[in-house]
Amino acid sequence: MLAEVRTFNDPQQHAGSIQGWRQVYDQLGRGCLTSELRQLSSDRFQIFQEVLDKRVVQRGYAPKGRLCAAMSLGCAPVVQGQQVGTHSVVLLRDGEEFVLHAPEGMHFFALNVDAVRFAKLAAFELSDDQLKRMKTTSQLSVDDALLLRIRQRIHPLFRHLLEQTDAINSTAEKMLEEELLGAFLDLFSHATDEVRCRRGNFAVSAYLVKRCQELIDASGDTPLSILDLCEHLRVSRRTLQNSFQAVTGMRPVEYLRNLRLNAVRRCLITTSACTHNISEIAMAMGFFHLSHFAAHYRQLFGESPSETLRAMR
Repeated sequence: MLAEVRTFNDPQQHAGSIQGWRQVYDQLGRGCLTSELRQLSSDRFQIFQEVLDKRVVQRGYAPKGRLCAAMSLGCAPVVQGQQVGTHSVVLLRDGEEFVLHAPEGMHFFALNVDAVRFAKLAAFELSDDQLKRMKTTSQLSVDDALLLRIRQRIHPLFRHLLEQTDAINSTAEKMLEEELLGAFLDLFSHATDEVRCRRGNFAVSAYLVKRCQELIDASGDTPLSILDLCEHLRVSRRTLQNSFQAVTGMRPVEYLRNLRLNAVRRCLITTSACTHNISEIAMAMGFFHLSHFAAHYRQLFGESPSETLRAMR
């Protein structure tokens, strides 16, 4: 079982260190990012806790064969186009694609278990309605008392095994897995109706932001302008601007530029200077005014492009 506590100054290094998750973290908040990751990962379950001090958008796929639950312990994020409240538990299943807009200071606590084993146990304990909820809902609404009981059962074991790695053995793994499976059964047994996303403008806004992200990803090395996106989505610039403000807290121009800056940074970190110079990488990502590019890069990451550590030859 992997047990570790790590800190990072790069969002993608943080994202790539969470076992089993295929994901990209793009930094949106300005300044040098500091994050912490605490995780226990085994063949049958996982617990991790992450804290990020800058606004980040997380995109990717949950682990295959797992049922995942996560709760916010701080500022409320937006997940799958829905705002997550303090009483909400977010669910992802079996390699499900996700988008999470994490505000500055996000503190997330996440658990996952083997989906097949949990389904066998759930068949004996949950009602038909609860089993349906297990397969279809994206959020559960749970009262504070239950969430507190779950944390009080899991946190002490989690902390102990992270602090005393020599205590990790088959007995400790089995004990922790059973606590997790019991916690998932309690969540589905006692949750109230599915948390509904706020209808109207927010749901539409979340959809438009998601579609913009998909269009940009599909465009490859050809950057799309705001007008291009408006034309594709058949909406006005005002509608697009209001949508981005509601979901991401920033203007679409800034948000999309920050995504491209993150792509530049990932490329800088993973390639050597003798393979691609900074100008080549910047222009490939649509930055043709290099002085403006350097200023925006420093503003976002708290360092100049030349200060970013490059890969060795």
